[in-house]
Amino acid sequence: MKYKFLTILFLSLSVFAIAKTDKLFGNGIFSANQKGKPETGKKPVKKSATSFKTISYKIIKTNSQERAVKSGELLMIHLFGIGKLADNKDTILINSYAIGNPYLIPVDEVTLGKVFLNLRKNDSLEMDVFADSLFNNSFKQPLPHFLKQNSYIHFLVKVENVFNQKELEELKQAEQIIRASKDSAEINALLAKYKDIKTTASGLKYIITKSTTGNYPQKGDEVQMNYTGMFLDGKKFDENLNTESPFSFKLGTGQVIAGWDEGILLLHEGEEAKLIIPSDLGYGEQGTGPIPPNATLVFDVKLLKIKPNTK
Repeated sequence: MKYKFLTILFLSLSVFAIAKTDKLFGNGIFSANQKGKPETGKKPVKKSATSFKTISYKIIKTNSQERAVKSGELLMIHLFGIGKLADNKDTILINSYAIGNPYLIPVDEVTLGKVFLNLRKNDSLEMDVFADSLFNNSFKQPLPHFLKQNSYIHFLVKVENVFNQKELEELKQAEQIIRASKDSAEINALLAKYKDIKTTASGLKYIITKSTTGNYPQKGDEVQMNYTGMFLDGKKFDENLNTESPFSFKLGTGQVIAGWDEGILLLHEGEEAKLIIPSDLGYGEQGTGPIPPNATLVFDVKLLKIKPNTK
């Protein structure tokens, strides 16, 4: 799916990962256009008379004919959030426009749910959320030391869609069918370039591109690898070829994705191969970082060295 499920943990990690950047927020209202690019220079919006102890908000745009949000549903929303660092500088904490994907958040989220229940599909709004309360109530942890105490996080929010659980499952299934069809065509085009393609019972496909007569690794062995990770269209998302040391991990112990744990066991020491890993042996429905949900992945790998497990 082309969006990510935003759990409270994910938002918490986003804050920790991004909050130390010193990107300043202008004096004007910061809104997103249709392409997800910021527009500034509009008059500041007055504080809303609608408020709670930990949150205040103002709906900028709404339509009474649109679907109203209900408890138990999920919102697909774009979020842009700005907080205060300890030195009082503004910093961007979260920006879904930058990654090109809206987030999916439960309507009944413990802090933001107070606002979500008053919204409709396609609403645009601003929220000021007391940072200490957000961390204490939603993240179950104190405010990070690098954020200013007794400050607010300013969110700009655009409600893209509203789903109940049944609708969400139907959407997932439809997108999986579309992706499977696209992946099938791309996989066939890729495989047409090679001979001696092997497929395991799990659906992993692999091609030995350079053979050796070295030993096979065993579960529990430490292996050293060189690799390049790509999508089916050939676009790289990761590699270690330009690093000083190879990538090492203990085989068969879940330190890597399942497709690697299975595929590397099929190689002799020194061999090179191409692994075509279906999403259920990769990062599944959630995806990670630059890898979207339900993505089939391609890895060019070389098993450099095996260090047998002596225990």
